[in-house]
Amino acid sequence: MKSFTLILLVMLFNLAGASVLAEKSPFTDIKYGWMLGRGDYIEVKNPELFDEDKRHFLIEVNGRDYKDIIKDTKALYGKKYKCMLAEHFLESMAAIGVSVSEDVDLKLYMFDWGHKVFDLKDVPVTEDNLDEIMFNRSHCE
Repeated sequence: MKSFTLILLVMLFNLAGASVLAEKSPFTDIKYGWMLGRGDYIEVKNPELFDEDKRHFLIEVNGRDYKDIIKDTKALYGKKYKCMLAEHFLESMAAIGVSVSEDVDLKLYMFDWGHKVFDLKDVPVTEDNLDEIMFNRSHCE
C-alpha cells in the first residue's frame, strides 16, 4: 500500500510540474497601440533578429493572425491581455491554442518609409528576451 501511495504522489508531482511553464518570449520589447484604418496593433523588437532602427509590427505567430491573438486574449484576460502577451507569452499562447515550444515562426510587417512583410522561422523563445521586456517596461501594473 505504501508503494502505491508513493507512486501516486510521484505522478501527481510530475503532472503539477509539467503544467507550470517557464515564461519566455521571442521579443525583447512589445508595445501596443491603435492606428486609424488598422485598429489594434502589436509592435515588437528583437535586435538580434531584425533591425532595431526600423518599426516592426506583428502579423502572425505560428500562423495565427495578430487580430485573432488580440481578440482571443482580450476575451480570456480582459484588460490584463497586454500583460499576459508581454510577460506571460507561453501561457497566453497556450490558452488560445497556439503551440509554442523552444522556437516560433513569426510574420512581421516592417515600416520604414516603405512596406515589407517577411517571415522569420524558428525564432528562439528565451528567458533573456523576457527579462529585457520586463526591464524596459512593465505591462502588468
